[in-house]
Amino acid sequence: MNEIDEYKDILREHGLRVTSKRLGIVSLLKGFDYPVDAKLICEGLCDAGICINLSTVYRALESLVEVGVVRRINFSDDAKVFYELNRGGHRHFLHCMGCDELISLDVCPLSDFQLALAKETKYRVVSHNLDIYGYCPKCQVRK
Repeated sequence: MNEIDEYKDILREHGLRVTSKRLGIVSLLKGFDYPVDAKLICEGLCDAGICINLSTVYRALESLVEVGVVRRINFSDDAKVFYELNRGGHRHFLHCMGCDELISLDVCPLSDFQLALAKETKYRVVSHNLDIYGYCPKCQVRK
């Protein structure tokens, strides 16, 4: 099975109609190991010959988010939204407030805390967020 067939199967499994826009978004996101914004997705699609407007990209992304194929990532200090292919699990990021660079943390620093908290409170903890903000070395030099 080639990658395109794999993407088609992913969309069908989640009850979505297979369209060139959705296939393009899933294919594009698979190539990134970090979240990207809708504008970059729109530009990447156009570079791949699928030129659509930004509002259509947002609608297609939202349909993919609703069924769990794509994850939406919002940072609390910023109205900007990022998207990534849902590869299972969760990730935490170091976010540069100057240039929006995102660095994925290799480990979850909260996993032990989450387990201890669940044991202590008898809660069934299902999720958590950790946002770390700062300035990358390039932005520190610019300031």
